[in-house]
Amino acid sequence: MIEGQKMKDKILEYWDFRSSDYHMEYAKFMDEEMDIWKSIFSEILLTDKKVRAVEVGTGPGILAISLAAMGHDVTGVDLSENMLEKAAANAREKEVDISLVRGDAEEIPLKDGEYDFVFSKYLLWTLPQPDKFLDEHYRLLKDGGFMMIIDGMWFQNPDGTEKTGSRNARFEELYADVKPNLPLAKDNTPERITDLVQSHGFEVVSWRFLDDYDAFLERNDPEGHAAAYIKPPHMILAKKRSHI
Repeated sequence: MIEGQKMKDKILEYWDFRSSDYHMEYAKFMDEEMDIWKSIFSEILLTDKKVRAVEVGTGPGILAISLAAMGHDVTGVDLSENMLEKAAANAREKEVDISLVRGDAEEIPLKDGEYDFVFSKYLLWTLPQPDKFLDEHYRLLKDGGFMMIIDGMWFQNPDGTEKTGSRNARFEELYADVKPNLPLAKDNTPERITDLVQSHGFEVVSWRFLDDYDAFLERNDPEGHAAAYIKPPHMILAKKRSHI
């Protein structure tokens, strides 16, 4: 089995590399995408009160920027400095203030119990220790705080068989030894994530497929959508149980 630090180094090398083109096919549609996320956040938060939030694995920062544009206090965390630079540039472009912190999703450098909302997109499958990720979310959240996880089934064909290759040669190179050690790289179904979330002390509020976001992806990049998405991305919403 590949050693933990070596595995993290390869993961970081890949996402530093991908920062130059990740999600760039949608860059000119950022306002449209932000409107979708704002609508989703409005459904989840159901409040005009300013919340403190963290996006873990913020990447280019689109979700964090969308939430901050609604008037909330948002911190974006990412292991990749290159990704954080992209997020900072996007925030400047949209004239939105977000805090950015370099950190590991399995050991997040933020304080206990200070956040109302913690969320991630397309991150869970990348983690060697998803249990530590969920424990960190539980630690960061206030009692009654919400956690949102968005992910998808990236490495399966429509018939359920596993994809044998990636569109990105660098992924094949760096993830050859890493991918077998990622528990949720395979069969990353919403039902499986829901069970995992519940086992870490969260109450699952709901899960659903993000059909509107899926339509946005297909409309603006049909070829890439067909290659990556056998089903729409799924969103799991959970709540940290109050101890009062």
